[in-house]
Amino acid sequence: MSYQEVKCTMTILDQSLCMLQGVSPEAEIRLRRAGVMTCAQLAAEAERYFSASHAQRIRTSYEEWQMARAHGLVDWEISHLPSGHRVRALWDYWNDVLFYDIETDGTMAASNITCISTLRNGRTCSFWRGHNLPEFLSEWAAAKILVSFNGKRFDTPIVCKTFGLTAVPAQIDLMNEAAHYGYRGGLKMVEKSFGFVRKEVGCTDGKDAIRLWNEYSETHSKKTLSELLEYNQADVASLVPLARGILHLSLENTLIDWAFENSLDGFR
Repeated sequence: MSYQEVKCTMTILDQSLCMLQGVSPEAEIRLRRAGVMTCAQLAAEAERYFSASHAQRIRTSYEEWQMARAHGLVDWEISHLPSGHRVRALWDYWNDVLFYDIETDGTMAASNITCISTLRNGRTCSFWRGHNLPEFLSEWAAAKILVSFNGKRFDTPIVCKTFGLTAVPAQIDLMNEAAHYGYRGGLKMVEKSFGFVRKEVGCTDGKDAIRLWNEYSETHSKKTLSELLEYNQADVASLVPLARGILHLSLENTLIDWAFENSLDGFR
């Protein structure tokens, strides 16, 4: 059966040679141009392209991956993809991906959560202190992959502290992924560098979000709360096109075809 005939059964990770030990993104491009299209094929033919010891590392890595996949260890796959290429896993696990962002009452790690917005399977939810914040845990529990911007350093540790969590799903921090390609700065700055234009909302930044929460705490104004949640939701919504833009950079020149997959609303 030809590659064209079987490609509809493959995922992006099946084709991501750089997930295997000893295969760089540059080597992945060379190998795919030479006709090595899948990780399984590379594991079987590794000695045609590498030394015996290098080929053995590739085969061992492939065997580990098959075991990890069989047991649902998504973190193995993400941790073995090079920086800048971890977004490839989002395609394969789209239904189990949770995009999320928190707002707090301060700018330090000891700050308390005021609200959290999430996006999963095209559904946006918001949770805020004094109302339904604990319900966020149902979204967290359903996720195989967390996607955030600066979440590894800020959002996730605060969530774990707030709810007393020790188990964390696999994570992809888009700040780190974008930095691999030279895009640095805050979320809005990185968005602009990618050419994205987000919907304008009344709240302007994180400090303004703190002000809005303080105002809401004093007045219980529904308008103030709505403005805060709208800002939080806009941050989450922007993560999807950013992930898509990074994915295009990751797959550039690889010949990896992701158009054959079923359409994923909001991602393609």
